[in-house]
Amino acid sequence: MTAVIAVLHAEDIALEFVSVLRDHAGQDVLVVVGQARASVTLPGGLSLRERLELLGPMVDPGGNTADLPAPADVAALLGEAPGEIWTHSPADHRIRRARFGWIVSRAVSSLSLPAVTCSVGDNPFLQTIPGTVTAITGAEAEVKIDFINRRAGGLLCSRVADRLVTTDRVPAVERFFTASAAQANRLYALISSLGDDAAVADDPWEFGRSAYEAERLDATAAWTARWCSPQDGPIVEVGACQGELTRRLAAKGYQVQATEPNAGFRARLAERAEPGVEVLADSLEDLAAHGERPAAAYLLAEMLYYDQELALLDRLPTDLVLVALETGQLNERVWPWLREQSTWRVAERVELAPPTLESVCDGLAYLRKRGSRGLVLARMGRRR
Repeated sequence: MTAVIAVLHAEDIALEFVSVLRDHAGQDVLVVVGQARASVTLPGGLSLRERLELLGPMVDPGGNTADLPAPADVAALLGEAPGEIWTHSPADHRIRRARFGWIVSRAVSSLSLPAVTCSVGDNPFLQTIPGTVTAITGAEAEVKIDFINRRAGGLLCSRVADRLVTTDRVPAVERFFTASAAQANRLYALISSLGDDAAVADDPWEFGRSAYEAERLDATAAWTARWCSPQDGPIVEVGACQGELTRRLAAKGYQVQATEPNAGFRARLAERAEPGVEVLADSLEDLAAHGERPAAAYLLAEMLYYDQELALLDRLPTDLVLVALETGQLNERVWPWLREQSTWRVAERVELAPPTLESVCDGLAYLRKRGSRGLVLARMGRRR
């Protein structure tokens, strides 16, 4: 069976997979290059320099916008008898590489292979636990550096952030982990948290099984109850995701209008909705533009991460808006806006959950949960 390395760009072999070539020095290695939708065999017995040189013509410093191949296309490129398969981490911070790693995992799953081996890659926010850690030698480092300088030198000053080659993206220690298709799905959903692909996995943020998230959601529901009772009227929960907070509010007797623009999340929200919950597709922009849903309060819990215009809050048909957000975003976006406007006063600020480190994806990785702080915004002239 043939060893396969599937990468988005040809230079990725030199950047992250030199140790794999070394470990398979005596056997052929098939390299699949997703950007080119092509493959090349690096024959066993050649030197590292000679093998990398075969990839040189496939380096395209300007390419980063073409549609990525579908899993079926990648499966065809993997060949008839692929052995162990290496690829990018589905949690790589460079989102196109992450997506390609996810696509490869889906292709591998369609071939009934159990898992892929992923390069840890680039991610300043998520620490993945490596199963293999391999230092390259000084001679191998020289070959790696020489290839990049000669064949991909333009990437050392690329204006495309994901293509830019920086020192930390030319590692002297290459790290890998093994991920099943389900784990790859969850990692990719987690790194895609601000896009539609976040819904490819059920509950990517692990709201339903994280101790931190349970504490945060319980505190948010209790905080809401201090400012608005079920008898005051309906609550609009903006960006309800799959409904973990919605469920807590419904259990307290609230009539909840839960909005979720992401179709995948909204389908799960509707499927699991409790009595008294109305599920809507509206975004914050829709709610502000139409003004058709007057409510005792609007609840914006951990959803102002999408560059929404904060002046939209002025047009919401309510006198009470509860905003929950991590401290950095509050300081950078919300507070400067509040100082310049005259529609809202801050009636309360409260810590809902402190930051913590927490494992995710069954212990495959860990990250810093950033905490949550609440701001109660009361429209000027409203009395508590």
